[in-house]
Amino acid sequence: MAIYKYPQEVHEFVREHSEGVRNQDLAEMCNAALGTSFTTSSMRAFRHNHGYKSGLGNWSSEEYWKYQKKYPPGMFEFVRDNSEGVLCEDMARMVNERFGTSYDQDQIRAFRRRNHIKSGVSTRFKKGQESRTKGKTLEEICKNDPEKLARVRSTQFKKGQKANNELPLGTVVVNTEGYKVRKKSMTGELWDRWEFLHRAIWEEHNGPIPPGMIVSFRDNDRLNCNIDNLMLITKGEHAALTRFGYRSSDPDLTDAGLNVIRLRNAVKEKRKKTK
Repeated sequence: MAIYKYPQEVHEFVREHSEGVRNQDLAEMCNAALGTSFTTSSMRAFRHNHGYKSGLGNWSSEEYWKYQKKYPPGMFEFVRDNSEGVLCEDMARMVNERFGTSYDQDQIRAFRRRNHIKSGVSTRFKKGQESRTKGKTLEEICKNDPEKLARVRSTQFKKGQKANNELPLGTVVVNTEGYKVRKKSMTGELWDRWEFLHRAIWEEHNGPIPPGMIVSFRDNDRLNCNIDNLMLITKGEHAALTRFGYRSSDPDLTDAGLNVIRLRNAVKEKRKKTK
C-alpha cells in the first residue's frame, strides 16, 4: 500500500503554525490556505509521524467545550449561566426548548454534577419539615389526573396481599458468598426466615452445632451439602486448612490435611505440658 506524500509546502505550513494550535484548528487553517483535505484525525496522524508538536498539554475547560461533539454547542454555558435557583426538572425543560434535545432531569443532574454546576437549591428535607402530601388522600394528590390515579391504585398493595415474587417455604437459593440457603419461615428478620443449608443438614443428622465449631465441606465445594461431604471442625482448624493449602476437591486429601493439623496441635499441647 503506497503512502501518500504531502508537498513540501504542507510540511512547512504545519511546522510553522503548529505551536499552540490544536489539530482541528490547524487542519482548517491548512485546508483554507493550501487547499488540502485534512480532517482532525489525519492532521493528528500527520503531526505525530513528522514530529510537529503543538506544545499544548491537556485541554482546558474552555477548549473541551469548544471541540467536544457529545453536547450541543453552547449547552455548557447555558446551563452554567442559568442554573441559579433552578431545579433539574425545570433546567431539563429549558435546555430541551433551547437546543431541541430530549434530556430528562436525571441526565441534567448528572451533567451538572460532572461539570460542578450548582443550583443553590436544597431538595433535602429539613428537620421538622413535613411532606407536601402528608394527610392528603390519593384523590387529592392525583387531582385532575384520573389516569395517574388509576395507575397508582393498580400498583398499591392491598391489606394481606403478598408480593408476586415471594418465595415459598423450603426454597433453596445460592447467596452472594456462594452458600446454599433455605427458606424456613415467612416472617421475621432475614436470618429468622433463612438458614444455611449445610448447617441445617448437619444439625438434622447430628444435633445442634457446639459453640466454637463450624461445618465445612470435605471436597471444598460449598454447593455440595450432602451429609457425607460435611465435617465438623474448630475455627482454628478451618483457618489452618486454608493457610496451609490442605483443602482439596478430593475429600480424602482434605481429611488427610485435617489429620496433619490435628497431629501438629496435639504435639504442641504435649510440649506445653512437659515444659
